[in-house]
Order: sequence, then structure tokens, then C-alpha cells
Amino acid sequence: MAISKVIQERRKALGLTQEQVAEYLGVTTPAVNKWEKGSTCPDIGLLAPLARLLKTDLNTLFGFYEDITRQELVLFCKEIHEAVISNGFEAGFQIAQVKIREYPNNDMLLHNLALQLQGLLATSGLDETQTSTYLKKIDAWYERLTESDDVVIRNSAYYMLASRAISEQQYEVAQSYLDQMPNRNDTPDKRMLQAAIYLNQDKSEEAASLLERTLLTAISDVQMVLYRLIDANIALGDMDTAAYVAERVSILSEAFDLNHYNTLVGPFQMAVAKKDVTKTIEILKKMLNTMTHTWTMQVSPLYRRIETNNSGTSMEKMITPLLQGLRQSPEYAYLQDNEDFLALLRDFEDKVK
Repeated sequence: MAISKVIQERRKALGLTQEQVAEYLGVTTPAVNKWEKGSTCPDIGLLAPLARLLKTDLNTLFGFYEDITRQELVLFCKEIHEAVISNGFEAGFQIAQVKIREYPNNDMLLHNLALQLQGLLATSGLDETQTSTYLKKIDAWYERLTESDDVVIRNSAYYMLASRAISEQQYEVAQSYLDQMPNRNDTPDKRMLQAAIYLNQDKSEEAASLLERTLLTAISDVQMVLYRLIDANIALGDMDTAAYVAERVSILSEAFDLNHYNTLVGPFQMAVAKKDVTKTIEILKKMLNTMTHTWTMQVSPLYRRIETNNSGTSMEKMITPLLQGLRQSPEYAYLQDNEDFLALLRDFEDKVK
């Protein structure tokens, strides 16, 4: 807010007239009137007395705020975008610089403007020299943000700087930025950048190993999302969509060479939701049998470089808790009088003793 508006609003809020303000400060009433119209500003020697009179501080008087609301940020980003579209990249960049000077310690603002302007620069049509000049300025903003107290902003800045270093074939510099980033869920995924560095340093084996582990993690995450999506659609009574998702997750598991058990989970969820006794027992038997076998992921070309502590992965230890849940959970009450179901449980209880 401009100082003229602050003076006017604070004066009126305190019930003061322009004459009273003028008398207190030893100036003329027309002078105060000009301040409020924005024609002139108070002399520097009057600022502190004026702030005391208006019962505020100098930061408020000048409109200096460290915080900016998300709504203000959205509107400001829109203003920059429109300026770039209408008047070119330089116009939007200049507006951004003014705002950054206005809020010099607001990391959220700086972070959003850096990301936005970097994106707009890519489609600006500027020549290589002009683009390089602006990128250096944006990189300087990212460097500032590596000191941010906000861990998400800080690691995003490291990520963007590493990306730029890779694009300029400065792989050791890129690695130094990546090394500052923790492996956490709330940070940008640095594994793709790490793989790019490995590939450009003739470390193809390391890149392949990293990418295989990344693939397995990503597919497992997608799989869990799909399982929960089945549950959500069942809860909504949308059985057709739930069945479709169950089919997709089975196809996904087969396509990416996952444990056969994973292909059965979705159909099992559907059988339980429908309280289909025959289908539930049929699928359950397959699941339990699968759990007694070892899955060796390295058999698949997708995961052959992933190192494990043993020759394979067995789910046998999970059978006992599963059997207990099948006996005790109300969800499976519709099965408790079925002799085939009870016999199946007894059979596997004996196997895991």
C-alpha cells in the first residue's frame, strides 16, 4: 500500500483531521493534504513523529511487509504473465524485480517468480545471448533460495540449479548441488538428475542400477494408489469402476514383472466387496500358495541389477497374520460358515507351524 493511503487510512481510523496532524507535526494543512493525495511525501525528519502520531511503525507506514498472501501471489504472477505476453519478457522481468525488492526476504515469492520466469523464458523467442543473461539472473535467485529456512523451497532451488548445471555439461557442479538434497518424499526427485549425471560420466552401470530401483519404487507406489482407488470406488458404490481399476492393476503387475501375488490383490478386493464366496476362496487359495514361494526380482530384465540381502523375497512370514485377519475381521464374516474356507485356513495354518 502506498504511503499516501497509509497516512490517510490511519488518520481516519484514529479520528484525526488533517489540521490536527499538521499542528502536531508543525506543518501546514495543505502539506498533509498533498501527502494523502500522493503529490508529495513527508520529509525524512517527519517520518518517525508521523508514525508515532498514527500509532504505527515505519515498516507499516512505507508498506514494507515480509508476508504476501497466496491470493496476492497468484494475482501478481498473472500480472507478470500478461506483461510478458503483451510487452515482451523484459517487461515481465522488470515487474518481478520491483516486487522482489519490495519483499526482499519473502522466499515463497522469489521461488514462484524464479520458476515462472524460467518457464516463460523458454518460450520467449529471445536469442541465445539474451536467454543466457536472464538465466544467470534467475540462477542467482535460486542461489539465494539455497539459504531458505523452508526445506521444500531450499531443495527445489538445489534441484533447479543441478538441472541447469547438467544442461551446461557441468556435471561435478550438478553433483555438488544434488549432494545437498536429502532423499525425502517432500523434495524433488533427484534420482533422474543423478542418472543423467552418471550417463554423462560414462557410469552407465550405476545409472542402470539407479533407474531399476527407481522403476520398482514408482511401480509399487502406483500399485498402492490403484489398490486404494479400488477401495474408494467400492465405498462409493461404483462397482464397475472398481472392477476396471482392479483389472488395470493386475495388468500393471504382469507388465512390470512383479510378484504374482500383486496380480491377485485387486480381484480379491472385488470378490470380498461382492461377498462372492466361491470367487473369494478361489483367489485366496492362489494368494496363499503364491506367498509360500520365493520371488526373485532379478530374474526380470527390469530389475536384474537390484541388489538384495538374499536370493529372493518370500511372503511366508505374512501368512500367519493374514490367516488371523481372515478369521477375526468382520469383513470376512460371510465366509465363516463355509467349510471349504475353513479347511483352506486349517491347511495353511498347519503349513506355517
